[in-house]
Amino acid sequence: MYVAALSYLSKLTGNPNPLEDPITCCMVIALKRRAGILRDKYLPITIEVLRSLLGALESVCITPYECMLFRAIFTVAFFGALRIGEMVAKHRDVVQPELLYLSDLQLMERRVVLFLRNSPVGQERHVISLGLSGEPWVCPVLALRSYLRVRSQLEGPLFVHSDNRTVTKREFLRVLRWALQLLGLSPEQYGVHSFWLGTAVTTARCGYPGEDVTRLARWPCVIPERS
Repeated sequence: MYVAALSYLSKLTGNPNPLEDPITCCMVIALKRRAGILRDKYLPITIEVLRSLLGALESVCITPYECMLFRAIFTVAFFGALRIGEMVAKHRDVVQPELLYLSDLQLMERRVVLFLRNSPVGQERHVISLGLSGEPWVCPVLALRSYLRVRSQLEGPLFVHSDNRTVTKREFLRVLRWALQLLGLSPEQYGVHSFWLGTAVTTARCGYPGEDVTRLARWPCVIPERS
């Protein structure tokens, strides 16, 4: 409450909003974590859960096209640590600047490169490079390659249905929750950020340095862990 009041007074007096400063923002988040105020609402989708989700898609999706579509979305979401707004539309027929388009993807023999659209003005676009996985079942490159073979070549959002309708957040969540329910997992414990969170958790669990986890998750700074 006091922080919000400080932000309001700063705007009222024409001064910079302290909460827009990345360092201040991270300090506030860290303090909330230490006080037990900030808790993760959803569980992360780990690599183990991802494997099971991909297996459930054949029972959840109506057509082979939809199965390839959501296999591509799920694997790219996990290995690319993408935000929900970069993959699917929050609302249909509403302009969404950060949404990935077909032209933002470069498919090579052993690699896929994604050029994100939400980079700050004046800076180079953030690039995510995904290589072939040693485990074909969860490989994002193979999943994207299969999907792009059946996708229309018309320019537009990257992830679309067979009739070129953009996949929406609601549809993404519906397929995810059906698959989770089929696996005997609680759909209420997972949400739109579970893939992104799972990437960070899995990377940290594999022993990568905090700086690498931060860079992958595109956090502005490293947030101290609660002791």
